[in-house]
Amino acid sequence: MKSATALLVLCTGIAHQKANAFSATHYQPTIKLTKTTTSSTQLYEQPINLNQLLGTASPATMQNYNLPRDTIADGLSAQIITRLNKAVDDTRETTEIILVPKNTEDHFIDTFRVEIPIPLDSPGLGIELLELEGGREDGLGIVIVNDLVPGGNAQRALDEKTAAQETIMYGDLISAAELILRRSGSTTDDRTDLLSARTECLGYDSTVGALGGLLSKLSDEDGGSNIVEATMILTLRRLRRRPQLQVKLYYPPSQDLPPETIKLLPGDNLRMAMLQKGVKLNDPLAQRYDGKPTGSGNCGSGGLCRTCAVSVMRGGELLSPQKGNEKKMLEDTPRWRLACKSWVGYEMKEGEISIQVNPRQW
Repeated sequence: MKSATALLVLCTGIAHQKANAFSATHYQPTIKLTKTTTSSTQLYEQPINLNQLLGTASPATMQNYNLPRDTIADGLSAQIITRLNKAVDDTRETTEIILVPKNTEDHFIDTFRVEIPIPLDSPGLGIELLELEGGREDGLGIVIVNDLVPGGNAQRALDEKTAAQETIMYGDLISAAELILRRSGSTTDDRTDLLSARTECLGYDSTVGALGGLLSKLSDEDGGSNIVEATMILTLRRLRRRPQLQVKLYYPPSQDLPPETIKLLPGDNLRMAMLQKGVKLNDPLAQRYDGKPTGSGNCGSGGLCRTCAVSVMRGGELLSPQKGNEKKMLEDTPRWRLACKSWVGYEMKEGEISIQVNPRQW
């Protein structure tokens, strides 16, 4: 992290602390942007939705993956993403800049939201910002939360939070903000307005301008009338370490192979990970559930051939839950799972999973 004497400036309830790593005459835009082009690429033979498969992680679980301050400051970068629209009648590209980890193998960027009530007589956030990178003519940069102003609106909101809510801490980047205004109407019905701004990977001036622009609506002569309640919802992005899962594999005695352990990350498919590690997963003793010939023993992760079945001796709660078809197919063997339908890291938890490979041969 760049360190030097910092200047504290208050603006619309947002405190600014700028890391002055260069003198005024030598301060240079140091943020390095990488560019990549993405399209809808299918990673598995069958389409999947990892968010549904892995469930919802609790804030308490996610706190285990927070990183030290120095790691956060040195571990952030920005990337320009160009997405190709593959619609038949639309070949346009969309471009955005996003926060990314420098070390993608060990770290990831988590996204969550925090709700902050804004008193009408004190329309500020009370968040101290630290500019890590900036000074660019295009207004881009990396600005993170340095601290919360004691007694500020953000601090008061977090003091009242429940265990099911995330907090705001050093290193968080404000990706977007939504200001919800409830107004008293001329009739019995109230009116609700929603204003929003995207602030991800903007420099300090652009970030404060966007947030201050939203908050200014509370005191605007035209827009501030009839407001009875205001709430700011911040979308925050945080650098965290990747949870790791240790999958210990035991082979049938007839194969005369010692146990081995493979390391996986949440969202890894068990079948694909084992095949990539060279594990002889497909069992020649298996029969397809639909009665068709097994053939090569690979139905393309369709969940029909059952050749990739494994017996889970420990850590079954760390796998994505069984769906109806898999439950029916394996109802006589409750410890068994189809590796092709098992994703590790359910609810973003880490731990150890013990598995018997080729359970029909035991």
